[in-house]
Amino acid sequence: MYRIVCWVSGITILSSLAYGFATSALFASGGVLDVGQTLVNVDFPFPFFAKPVTYLSIACVTFFYTGLRLWQNKVAQWSQIKLASLQLIAIVMAFASAYEILYNFMLWGSFFSIQLFYNNAANPNFLSSPGPTPWNLVFATKMFLALFAISAYSVYFLRRVHEVRGLSDVL
Repeated sequence: MYRIVCWVSGITILSSLAYGFATSALFASGGVLDVGQTLVNVDFPFPFFAKPVTYLSIACVTFFYTGLRLWQNKVAQWSQIKLASLQLIAIVMAFASAYEILYNFMLWGSFFSIQLFYNNAANPNFLSSPGPTPWNLVFATKMFLALFAISAYSVYFLRRVHEVRGLSDVL
């Protein structure tokens, strides 16, 4: 079962990214397009059902989980220093992605407050982060949430490997 889910989620990731790159290249010929905007503007397969960015974020988490389950015995045989290094990287990634999620929600709140102040209706799908390369906030939040879930599970998984192997060091 894990192998089938891993393949399906991997194909979903590749097809979502291919669609995003193809449509952004098509639409960005006239100017700068926000990163992830094309994956947020489309409802697929039915209107108001789900967006490609939703499929992409769910597929990333399921691909990582099923891939780790398929390779868990090989990962458990890695050296202690490699496992400890990966756990440290996962902790840092979990912290950074949690910060980005909170930052994006703060931006969303401030954008909505400005829109309400000026009596304008705001569509959250078109809000972008400021900066030299604008990111669509829906895309960025879903992808950082997927990264947080992946890195948090990695910390848990690697801690379990330490416990099962009987290693007494604490990170």
